[in-house]
Amino acid sequence: MKIKVLALALTFGVVSGLAIFAMTLIAMYASYGTAITALVESVYPYYELSWTGALIGTVEGFVDGFIGGAIIAALYNFFSGK
Repeated sequence: MKIKVLALALTFGVVSGLAIFAMTLIAMYASYGTAITALVESVYPYYELSWTGALIGTVEGFVDGFIGGAIIAALYNFFSGK
């Protein structure tokens, strides 16, 4: 069985983007997980702990997840040999 590359890439992208967005809001309003947001700031160049940063982080997380999902699906299809 082959995995649809676009479907998995979009799924990973949406989940990753929403996770970054939710994490930012939780860190902003509950002051929980601020250490993780500092790590995310070191990975995503335009991310910051603000509403603008949440939106930018969502886009960067989507792109990162999309690429990762596409690579995973392509590798799975290659190695499954079907």
